[in-house]
Amino acid sequence: MTDAGTTVAMAAAQFQRGDAGAAAELLGPVLVAEPDNVRALVLMTHAQLALKKPDLAYQAAHHAVLVAPESAEALGALSRAYTGLDRHDEAIEVARRAARLEPENAYRHNRLAWALLGDGRRGVEAEHAARQAVQLDPNEADFRITYAMVMKQLDYPDRARQALRDALALEPDNAVAQHELATLDVVHRNPFALGRLARGASGLAGALRADPRQQASRFMLDVALRRFLVYTAVLLAILAYVGWRMTAFSVGGARVLAGVAALVPVAFAAYFVARLDRTLRAYLVTVLTQGRQRIAAIGAGVCLALLLAATVAPAGWLPWLLGVAAVGGFAVRLLTVSATNAHVRAAGIGTPADRVTIALWWAVIVFMLAAIVLEVTATNARWWMSIAALVLVAAAVGCLVVIVRRRRARRGAPR
Repeated sequence: MTDAGTTVAMAAAQFQRGDAGAAAELLGPVLVAEPDNVRALVLMTHAQLALKKPDLAYQAAHHAVLVAPESAEALGALSRAYTGLDRHDEAIEVARRAARLEPENAYRHNRLAWALLGDGRRGVEAEHAARQAVQLDPNEADFRITYAMVMKQLDYPDRARQALRDALALEPDNAVAQHELATLDVVHRNPFALGRLARGASGLAGALRADPRQQASRFMLDVALRRFLVYTAVLLAILAYVGWRMTAFSVGGARVLAGVAALVPVAFAAYFVARLDRTLRAYLVTVLTQGRQRIAAIGAGVCLALLLAATVAPAGWLPWLLGVAAVGGFAVRLLTVSATNAHVRAAGIGTPADRVTIALWWAVIVFMLAAIVLEVTATNARWWMSIAALVLVAAAVGCLVVIVRRRRARRGAPR
């Protein structure tokens, strides 16, 4: 093996270990001495993409294709570079060329599937390419993961989950498969499936143990734990609100609902925490005591104290105690979501601040607080105050409907 070949092999080993920077440093002198070394150019493409430098990756891949236009490996590298530059049509075209040159090579179909995935509008074609890769090499876990990503984009979570399980059967320590499988459990649409949410958090922790460099797993773990906190706050707020409405009909019923509003969220939280291991419980405490989440946690504690006080307080205090607890639950929910978004943005992940939705949530809180004040202070001579309170509650509900529709619209928007 020549000196250049030895250096390229060393760079490939460094890249396989996850040190793309070291690989690029080794390849630099090789390409100065041998600018047409296709193997070095292809490896440099992958290294620069790992370093998030798609422009440099494109330069290396483009030169490799100029030197060896019939090299499927060089075309695959160029396709990856085009995807990194969001030039998806070119990425697909080049990947198709590579697949035509080597139709029996599973890696070429796998690259085509990723190029089609990047486009976001060709899920069916991506499914065909990913399935072809799996059929050509059924023992490669990465191809199963690609197929899972396609199923996820096509909104077939069960198929995606099965593909990821198949990948883990082939490679039990595959951190990417662990992360994606756990993420499916975290982002599921049933807010009360706490066992699944806890399983997702545990899976993300496992992905981190398998590969501590998986920053995406760390942030999704934070999202999982904070999502649990959001669900708890919403449950508290709804039950407290029902108790507040009950004060107009039955003091005894309002006291019972106050107790339920305090105990159910606590039981909800205990059920979830019991399914976490000791390390995750400690991490949850860390999440609760940082930044804005600390304020939210204190607010949740105050709401619970108000609800417990409502079980024994004089009848005249009940509307105030339950009403403030209901509004406080919504405020805790808003603070928790705000803390989560701030945490993710601070980590450099693009999470746009949806100011309209934030404004709508604050409107819900203001309308509910105003309705409580009007309802509590209303008398027979001021019947219009009760009507105004109902109008405010209706306005709050309207805001919630708009929030839900905006969220569904974002989920359904093309990616």
